[in-house]
Amino acid sequence: MNQIYIITTILLLLCLACGTEEPQQAQAVGLQKIAIESQEDVDRLRDAGAEIIVQEDDYVIVRAKNMVQARELGGVPIEESDLVQRLIRVTPGDSGDLQKAVDVGIDLWKVRDDTLIARAFDIYIEKLRELGFDVEILARDASQWEGGQ
Repeated sequence: MNQIYIITTILLLLCLACGTEEPQQAQAVGLQKIAIESQEDVDRLRDAGAEIIVQEDDYVIVRAKNMVQARELGGVPIEESDLVQRLIRVTPGDSGDLQKAVDVGIDLWKVRDDTLIARAFDIYIEKLRELGFDVEILARDASQWEGGQ
């Protein structure tokens, strides 16, 4: 189970690092950890062009499209432990097509009838909700979850 988490994290980092930009620009784009105090801080980051990958109570992990703006917001390099995935239950809203949920990029654990149990970063949870899926967070840190539901 721990190997799946490590592999998923490595794949995510590789995917986020890939791009078609010039080498100098590719070095400037990446993940940053930024301290936050309120939802207003998160909203300012989104307005500055940052994609929120993980949102915790006191920090966010962002992929900034414009690192000049992110640097002005006080970003620091991330550590692997900052990339927290949630354990979620996903059920279809109106669409009923669970394949769309899997295609978002979640780490699928179990399928029961029309329900998925998976691990996902906050950015994927937001995308699922935009697609009309009901998402319940079962655990704020999937790596700490040991129970079976």
